Amino acid sequence: MSIAQSAPPGASIPRGIQFPVFVAAATCAFAGIWMSVPLAAVLLTEDGASPAVVGLYAAAVWVAALLAAPFSPWLAGRVGGALRMHQMAVTLSAVALIGLATNPPLPLWFVLGPILGVASCLTWSSADAIAGAMAPAGREGQFLGIYQTFVSAAIGGGPAALWFFGVRPEAFYGSALIMGVGLVMTLMLHEPPGAVPRRMRLSIFRLKPVAMMMIAPAGAAMLCGALEGSAGAVFPVQGLALGLSAAAAASIVVATGFGNVLAQYPVGMVADRFGTHRALLGCAIVVALLSLLWPILAPGWGIWPVLAIWGGAAGSIYTLGMVHAVQRFAGPARALGMAGLNTAYLLGGAVGAPLGGLLLEAVPGWGLPVALATVALGGGLALSIAALRRGA
Repeated sequence: MSIAQSAPPGASIPRGIQFPVFVAAATCAFAGIWMSVPLAAVLLTEDGASPAVVGLYAAAVWVAALLAAPFSPWLAGRVGGALRMHQMAVTLSAVALIGLATNPPLPLWFVLGPILGVASCLTWSSADAIAGAMAPAGREGQFLGIYQTFVSAAIGGGPAALWFFGVRPEAFYGSALIMGVGLVMTLMLHEPPGAVPRRMRLSIFRLKPVAMMMIAPAGAAMLCGALEGSAGAVFPVQGLALGLSAAAAASIVVATGFGNVLAQYPVGMVADRFGTHRALLGCAIVVALLSLLWPILAPGWGIWPVLAIWGGAAGSIYTLGMVHAVQRFAGPARALGMAGLNTAYLLGGAVGAPLGGLLLEAVPGWGLPVALATVALGGGLALSIAALRRGA
């Protein structure tokens, strides 16, 4: 019996509103997870942890997520579908967040953090699979565009909840509560057909052409992961050093996420009109310039629009990688390509977060901004050239 056939015979809400309800549920899941990212960075710093330790904690979360990513299709099949895995992953995330709310000793942070990383990865991968399966044929772009916009809003807006809960360990309870709201919404849904493949057959002959065509999109995803991983984990620490309050430093992710939401459709239109390779290079240049500018403006109010534009340009690099992958892949290879895109993003985050922390500690002041500008320019130029190649 297939996963779709084993789903409940009916749902408690009409089929026509299954997608918006799921988008709302996924928004809660992502908001709860990403609210915890700057909160952890600020709390660890205030407890005396060095920037390198903060970056190492973030890396532990990213690496755990990266290791879990390849197993997500198999796990979904084993537990009864993508929706069931999503519900289990959200529950596990909430349990880890409740553990962090007790303000545990530092070693336990490095236990609960990886648990949260695994659970958040499974939450993300299952959400993407469900959204893709719900998108009707011929309208995938429209539906997934709506989904990605709300996901970006959750990633950027989740930390804004810290204004209500406060920058304190108990705020992790708030993260768990937000995720719990989303979990309740998923109980009204049923497993969409096609969310999880019945079987997965891989071979060298199938992987080789996909790998060659993934150079540009996977590179874009990895660059975006490195930039956003560094921003989420280390920018708040840098903000504290530049004179921002704890609440303002935690809100940096709000500003970058806000820009990410607003940039999705405009950058997509630029890519359609001028080409993905030009849009990639343009975003990389913007990231490089603003990486150097915002530390100059801090702690004044001028950093907030700069950080918003920075977040829009950095986040759009991943979107452009998705656009390029969709243009290159079709059929079963597309699922494999999307899996490679997610894995590359996680790998970039796992590398970017600890390196950002080490740079901030080893070369205070301009070490991190100069490094980010160099990586953005070099990576953007290389990806723009790769996107022009027929096989990449």
